[in-house]
Amino acid sequence: MAGKYGSASSTTMIQYDDGPGGTLRNVTAHVLTIGGLKIEQINEENSPFGQAYESNTPVGKQKFGPVVIEGNWDTTATTGPHAVFGTPDSDPNGTLRTLTITPGDSKTLTCETRLQDYELILTDGKLTRYRATVVQAGLAAWS
Repeated sequence: MAGKYGSASSTTMIQYDDGPGGTLRNVTAHVLTIGGLKIEQINEENSPFGQAYESNTPVGKQKFGPVVIEGNWDTTATTGPHAVFGTPDSDPNGTLRTLTITPGDSKTLTCETRLQDYELILTDGKLTRYRATVVQAGLAAWS
């Protein structure tokens, strides 16, 4: 249904491959925040002499992310964040990982990525959290 969505009313789904070329896993239940879902077309300032304003021209290259994903640390086999994000990508020739995010209304953002880092955040008196950073390795697109 078209409209506005909040965290309690949306049909958000976040999926990520559990390894390079792995299985796409639904990690929605383990994500508390996800940010940086910005697709940017890189432009070059291209103003001729004598022009009193700036002109920009797209160079045909896209930038997406990095995307930071955070939540409560969980060791649930196959779908928990430790299983999915626990091993950052290290092989420059390795297969990519797919990130899909459906924030509501069946609109889906998909991008081929690399898992750059994964960290645990331990704070006295609070739940242990994780943070993972995903970086672009293919074209990001909304469908």
